[in-house]
Amino acid sequence: MKYLIVAATGAAVLLGTAGCSGSGTPIGPASYLATSNSRVAFIQWRTTSHGHLRGTITEDSANGSGAAQKLTVSSAPFTGVMSGSSVRLTFGSLYFLHANAHGTLNGSVLTMGVPASDGKVQRASFSPSDKAGYGDAIAALRTRIRHANLLAAKQLARQRRQPAHAQAEQGAQLALSALQNDASLAAGSKLASGLGRFAGHLHAGRSHLAMERVDASGANKYCAAAFTVAGDAKAVDGALQTVHGDILNLNPDISVIRLDIATANARLRHLSRARLPAPALAANVIASARANVTQAIAMANSYIDEINAIDAQARSIAAKMAVGRCSGAASGNVVQPIPHLH
Repeated sequence: MKYLIVAATGAAVLLGTAGCSGSGTPIGPASYLATSNSRVAFIQWRTTSHGHLRGTITEDSANGSGAAQKLTVSSAPFTGVMSGSSVRLTFGSLYFLHANAHGTLNGSVLTMGVPASDGKVQRASFSPSDKAGYGDAIAALRTRIRHANLLAAKQLARQRRQPAHAQAEQGAQLALSALQNDASLAAGSKLASGLGRFAGHLHAGRSHLAMERVDASGANKYCAAAFTVAGDAKAVDGALQTVHGDILNLNPDISVIRLDIATANARLRHLSRARLPAPALAANVIASARANVTQAIAMANSYIDEINAIDAQARSIAAKMAVGRCSGAASGNVVQPIPHLH
């Protein structure tokens, strides 16, 4: 196909100021825009009474393949702070596996390291705009999508004169579209949501360990502190077991992506044997999916390492207190560390 499968590229994050006070603190609402052939990103923010930034990024992108490309919209809230020319944004939830973005403001242009769909951080520059400019950019993107769909439909009509070839090309397009969707790291996707659950349960483990350390420093008359600490350690064990459940939920999603990759490769081999061209950017879609799986597994394993370490510390604190006359506080149950994902 001449027109491409839209591969996941960098997600744009924008920021700007409507004006600055003498201290460099932004005042008033602001909105900024970035565009590409397949993507439009728009951000609006305001300054809170405490001088912090609060806003939302909206991203419109062309997704799909062949004659079925469509406009999809995603949105994520953020808070932020500005110190001099430095800007720091904190997203309300993981944004392509990242919680923060950093940049510098030079005049009306913000240069920022923003998370991309492959989990890496890319540098980008953004300029001020308004809702009218955003609307114009969306209209232009819709026109490009319609044009691409029209040309793809014409191509498909020509292929129908060759049913076997058309079926092979359609199968490849469908396989690549399924792979792109399943391997997405965008907010709300299966991978991002699964890793978000990891992060939440890991936070619970940290909180239980912190409480255990506080309780361990308390009075141990009649072994009260020892038994309290033992309860805290069991709560940490519970957080570890919850993370283990997160792994059981994430594993099938990763297996589906790997199956999608195998299916897409098989479809492409079929096209090659029929001496038909592969869809544009097919190799990029597959490479991006592999990179996303690798990134998701690496992040999950870092969470696993941390919850294992937290649980080991919790059990060690409890064991040190459950000695001598307080040995009755010892727990006979040992929760095994979680193995890495592969």
